[in-house]
Amino acid sequence: MATDLSMENFGSMIDNVIAGICFFEYDGGNETMTPLFINEGMFRMLGYSRIQGMKLMKKVEMNIIPEDLRIYKQGIVDVLKDDGAVDVEFRTVTGSGGLRWLHVRGNLYSRKDNKYTILTIIQDITERKNIELELHRQAERLHILSEAEGEQIIDYNAKTDVMVFKSSSEYDLAGEQIQNRWMEHFADSTIHEEDMPYYRSIFRGLLTSPKHETVEYRTRRFDDDYTWYQANLTSLLGPEGYVTRVVGRLINIHEKKLKELELLLRAEKDALTGLYNQGATMELIQNSLHENKDNGMLNALMIIDLDNFKEINDIMGHAQGDQVIVDTANALSDIFKGGDIVGRIGGDEFVVYVKNIDSISNADILADQVVKSVNFSFEYEEQLLQVTCSVGVAISPYHGNDYEELFKKADKAVYTAKANGKCGYRIYDAATTMAYHATRKNTAYNPEKGMELNHDIEDMVMQVLFEDKVMESALKSAIELITSKYHFHRGYVCGSEGLPISATVQFAATGYEIGRETKEHYELNRVVSEILYEIFGKATIIHDYDLTAEEMHDYFQAEGIKSMFYYPITSHGDFQGAIIFENHEDVQLEFKKSEMEELRSLMRILEAHILQIGFMDRLQDFATQIAIFDNMDSFVYIVNPDTYELSFINKKVLMASPEVKIGDICYKALQHRDTPCENCIAKRLKKDDPHCRCTEELFNYSLRCWSRCSASWLECKEENGLVLLNSIDISEYFMG
Repeated sequence: MATDLSMENFGSMIDNVIAGICFFEYDGGNETMTPLFINEGMFRMLGYSRIQGMKLMKKVEMNIIPEDLRIYKQGIVDVLKDDGAVDVEFRTVTGSGGLRWLHVRGNLYSRKDNKYTILTIIQDITERKNIELELHRQAERLHILSEAEGEQIIDYNAKTDVMVFKSSSEYDLAGEQIQNRWMEHFADSTIHEEDMPYYRSIFRGLLTSPKHETVEYRTRRFDDDYTWYQANLTSLLGPEGYVTRVVGRLINIHEKKLKELELLLRAEKDALTGLYNQGATMELIQNSLHENKDNGMLNALMIIDLDNFKEINDIMGHAQGDQVIVDTANALSDIFKGGDIVGRIGGDEFVVYVKNIDSISNADILADQVVKSVNFSFEYEEQLLQVTCSVGVAISPYHGNDYEELFKKADKAVYTAKANGKCGYRIYDAATTMAYHATRKNTAYNPEKGMELNHDIEDMVMQVLFEDKVMESALKSAIELITSKYHFHRGYVCGSEGLPISATVQFAATGYEIGRETKEHYELNRVVSEILYEIFGKATIIHDYDLTAEEMHDYFQAEGIKSMFYYPITSHGDFQGAIIFENHEDVQLEFKKSEMEELRSLMRILEAHILQIGFMDRLQDFATQIAIFDNMDSFVYIVNPDTYELSFINKKVLMASPEVKIGDICYKALQHRDTPCENCIAKRLKKDDPHCRCTEELFNYSLRCWSRCSASWLECKEENGLVLLNSIDISEYFMG
């Protein structure tokens, strides 16, 4: 089938290539580089709007890492020789602050006097460079390890299922051993049967993604005796994009392990549960922290404190209380295995230490499992009694490197969890921790200085929401970030039964905690938020002196609220709930215009996440995509053409029309109509053509301006597709 390659189509194709196609003019007299043409793909690749990108490209050298400027300048010299294409690689910074490797292929297009036109093709090669760097590091590591006395080197090829053991020590098996079909015959290996499941799970985890793991296990050597080894293993990505090798070293730790086991045998176990007692727990954790302080891995210390345990003990007796303790110990033993340390340190208090967690979100997952597992109900004389738990988490090395410091911070986190409703968990200083978590790829973090929450708050919130798969814990972390950023005292989300949250999700700053765990208080919050919607009807700052309704004034007085930021959650024009942040000091809330715009933008993100609107669920790299749309110097909407529901509006729309919200019906919110537009531009897109595009000029009643609106598929589907509408203000041109 022939394709119409008109100049307009050809230009559109060049613009949409996700690579840089750029023409530069180089002035040999003053050695300056001026951009003549840059396609849209270049800006999308680096995360800039066209306006931002063109400003930066006028000073190209400022965007290149100083160490790589020499390579860049030599590349220009080579291009000007006109001996053919020249390839160079250097690093630059993206719009979101990330570091990216670029491959630039340039050649001389034309020359006139002392001015040269250079054509360049630019590609993002960051992933390839990272793989090369990791392979180089592993090669160096293996070279060093191969010289180590008393150690074995292992090299497993996942493609061929071949394991190679190399040894330079007379103590171990000398020379090189090759074992074919290693995973297939894993059950026949010499590893002790008690250690086999843990070792197998670790190895299979290494094959799923590139990571580093340390595992201790027993293996049989020449006779029937078993020897303890420590395996330090690293899995590597191949050029195909999946793990192809696992390399590492085996260290003989038999003598050390025997002494450690002797310590465990001497240590008194807790008589009731069989877990480690307080002394043994503290010593084992302290030893582990000391041994692994320089390995660069994260470790989590958790304190588990039972809620309402005293009530069970007093009402039902100590026998039932003891059974609750035993059931709790069994639940913890089911969750934590292998090298984890689980101990009972008090009547109803437990400590768990988890080694080598991959990320902070893994600690979230484990703590959430504990909260869900330690939950017991009893009926006594027609009264329902319930025992739950509150969990506090501290992360090493961010919150400390010794047992005492981690314990104190985890204990404070337990107090915060109890003060915010019990039956939950908190990570110590979670706002700072999650801020680090959200920006860990781009920001150096100093655990002694912490992190100021004064930049990229939207990116942090979006990362938290989309990395934490448990909605309520994600919302809590996001609310805590916003509370810390704007110095609120309490923040919470409450709503109707239709919202996908089980109850009021809340956070209170230290010193402002209150018990809001009762159903009565949940209902009160919902009723209050509904009354405020009837009074104000939109996002607003409310001061206590603004309230004329007596019941609202009494509520503010009883709760100690001086002022609040109120944001109603609506869907299709119906009230669903509210996001509320409270201030409890006499100083009234005051925000600059830019801060109010940022707050409304944050509320828009939280609202869309709570309502689970389609666009939010579908983007894999949400933060990057939003940054692109938000920084476009035009009005951007994303709409479902089947339901007419707005799935996204960018900041420029939000600034011009703060009353338009995600979830609104587009023709009602944008054109103030009761029925869909007769010739809806979104409806004109063909569902069997994902490259279909339509443009028309119209008057936008919401923005009060003439605009040129372009519509294209963001996601082309038979049902519930997504259309991108990009609208440019042409009032001045149109009226002229």
